[in-house]
Amino acid sequence: MLFIVLAAITGAISGLYDKYLMGKFNPMLIQSWYNIYQMFIMGGVLALLWLPKRKETTPFHWDWSIIFISVFLSAADFVYFYALSFDDSMISIVSMIRRGSVVVSFIFGAMFFREKNLKSKAVDLILVLIGMIFLYLGSK
Repeated sequence: MLFIVLAAITGAISGLYDKYLMGKFNPMLIQSWYNIYQMFIMGGVLALLWLPKRKETTPFHWDWSIIFISVFLSAADFVYFYALSFDDSMISIVSMIRRGSVVVSFIFGAMFFREKNLKSKAVDLILVLIGMIFLYLGSK
């Protein structure tokens, strides 16, 4: 529960900071720097955590989905940054739509990856969706 609260707080801070940055800079500039930072962060994780134990844990296998995931994540982030660049955009609504991606993750996890514990995860998903509904109703 503590991490859920911390995630909500840091998500709100991040969204507000994104909105602040969109007022000062071009969304493409923010997107470019975000991708550069992400490359260094993931490169560090790769070098420190995965490379030393890759043969024992998860050897790398190339798949074209790697490129598609990168392109679609960058496109989704660009749309998010672009939406925040409007003066009258409401961070609570934009953030709510962004968090709605958990529905896609849940469905694909159930259909393609045969996830376990779907009942308990469905309860969590329903709680997230109820929260989204309350955010929507509160913004009217």
